Amino acid sequence: MPRPLLSTRTDRLCLAVALGAAAFLSGAEARAAGGTAQVSTEIPAGKTKTVRLRNLPRGTNVTVRIDAGGKLGVALISGAQLKSRTPEALFRGALDRRVTFRVMIPESGDYYLVLDNRRATEAVKARATIRAVRESGRSVPPAGKST
Repeated sequence: MPRPLLSTRTDRLCLAVALGAAAFLSGAEARAAGGTAQVSTEIPAGKTKTVRLRNLPRGTNVTVRIDAGGKLGVALISGAQLKSRTPEALFRGALDRRVTFRVMIPESGDYYLVLDNRRATEAVKARATIRAVRESGRSVPPAGKST
């Protein structure tokens, strides 16, 4: 049985370092009008990739659909939780080709979509479609940063 994503302190530390480095090094914006963004990436074997969703307001409904060429671990976690000793993801799961999930943002801030390919022996291509809509029905353009 596979080990849960972010189950050990080392996993959380590696994720935090990877997110920090990725945010620093990446320059690719994933912004789209109408509250929808698409990000395509290839996740090398043994690595993770993240998509930063900037400044999401509290109460925003975020729907994520991921299509991939293989199996990946997936998590959506807040920037505040990344700083916690025991971070808890808003969503955590696994996919084999496709997954769709929806969460409501509990607190305003930055959030990170994590695509985890650390247990694989081959790279996996993935495309994430992210739609953010405020509770009032107004679209929120998710300013993402692919890493």
